[in-house]
Amino acid sequence: MMPVNVLIEGRSDESVAKHLLRHVGLEVGAVYGSKGKAYLLERLPNYNRAAQFTPWFGIIDLDTEPCAAQAIGLWLPQPAKGMRFRIAIRAIEAWLIADRERMATFLAVSPSRLPPYPELEANPKEILINIARHSRSSSIREDIIPRQGSGAKIGPLYVARLNEFIEKHWRPEVAAQCSDSLLRCIRALSAFEAWNAEAAP
Repeated sequence: MMPVNVLIEGRSDESVAKHLLRHVGLEVGAVYGSKGKAYLLERLPNYNRAAQFTPWFGIIDLDTEPCAAQAIGLWLPQPAKGMRFRIAIRAIEAWLIADRERMATFLAVSPSRLPPYPELEANPKEILINIARHSRSSSIREDIIPRQGSGAKIGPLYVARLNEFIEKHWRPEVAAQCSDSLLRCIRALSAFEAWNAEAAP
């Protein structure tokens, strides 16, 4: 199997992408992006051309776009054969929150505080931070919640904490039961094996 290159929007997306590739039995290649949404979209046509010859996996947040189908039609109307470009609805945090049992344990809160279908939430990142405000763990609160007066939107160790959850606790197969965009992402990645077989000389 050929390693799959990764294209991401932000730092926490890298752990998610790598975890998902390994989940379906694929090898992780080089990682590109991680400089924000505008940077990724500006260079997406170049990465898409590269995907004519090697497999690529990209993740981007839907954010405030009205519809994933419209967004993908605008951002990548003609994906190359080797490109699996997936949209997290509405943000990558929704995929993590969808593993409600593990996330509740990690955040030290009651599972009832987590929404059953996080893709329906307008701002999953804000939802996660607000859930953390109720944590029984002072370190979770200090790491994830923005410090008062800092002007920051996330806590000082927000990304590190999410990466810890992804690498040690997150179960994509469980989360996919409450997240349709994650389920479709996993199915798309599982199809890479067929692409590699066809691409082999």
